[in-house]
Amino acid sequence: MKRGWFVVLIAAVFTGIPGAPSHAFNQPPLNLGLTDILDGGVPGVGTFFTEYVQAYESDTFKDQDGDDIPGQPDIGVLLSMNQLVHVYKHKLLGAHIGVDVLLPVVSISGNGIPTNPGLLGDLTVGPFLQWLDTKLLGRPIVQRFELDFTFPTGQYDKKYALNPGSNHWVIEPYYAFTWFLTPKLSTSWRIHYTYSTKNDDPFIGSGLSEITPGQVFHFNYSFEYEFRKGLRGAVAGYYLKQLTEDEGDSGDIPDSKEQVFAIGPALHYFFSDKFSAGLKTQWEFSAENRPEGNRTTLRFTYLF
Repeated sequence: MKRGWFVVLIAAVFTGIPGAPSHAFNQPPLNLGLTDILDGGVPGVGTFFTEYVQAYESDTFKDQDGDDIPGQPDIGVLLSMNQLVHVYKHKLLGAHIGVDVLLPVVSISGNGIPTNPGLLGDLTVGPFLQWLDTKLLGRPIVQRFELDFTFPTGQYDKKYALNPGSNHWVIEPYYAFTWFLTPKLSTSWRIHYTYSTKNDDPFIGSGLSEITPGQVFHFNYSFEYEFRKGLRGAVAGYYLKQLTEDEGDSGDIPDSKEQVFAIGPALHYFFSDKFSAGLKTQWEFSAENRPEGNRTTLRFTYLF
């Protein structure tokens, strides 16, 4: 389920880095491709734990026009996202009530970039409503609405351009669904809207006293097929579009909107009703004002 929010963990401004524009890469870590196959549902009523291990690598940075930035630094991130979810028997509006807690542990490397050696990222907590028995055009659809709050609890220091923590709050509602078009063919989507508060202590190299990341629309998608009982393969990916400019000391920062699209293969196998595992890799395209690279994710889910 949620929020699996990782990206390049560029939670501070990349200003002062050779070749990087002074307004780029302000967004907090986001769930880009962390979740996809059968994402609209949950393993069942009760408590379950999901472990995501995700590796991101990029040696290409793009400017506001999608062109390569000269002197681009290499970035690598290894994420361990720990997610604990409880789904109650109690219902509201026909949906099960639930709560979601996520804590990331990350290792960041940046060639020639001031990088925080800390490991703990920001804590996310979100209540949700989970519908398990609805239909759309006569076909089963499972769906969920969640409202996530990310607290600035992660390790952060303004002397570093790369930090595990973002040093600001994030409010992010999302809607997820899986629609079973046939008994074997399904499609899953998770649609987010991200609102970030002000970072009042940005990277020292920015020359600014405050930065507020622009608002973002992004979604994960997958088109899935059950090849054999318990085994589903998919074409999956994500898309991000920043809708408003970042804000600095004097208002909007021109040409600061980010964009990226990704696609790749995914597999997920259900060993039992209580345990499943998945593996996928996704390549990024059409990036603007951000890195463009490859993201590989291994996922384990266990229902207690």
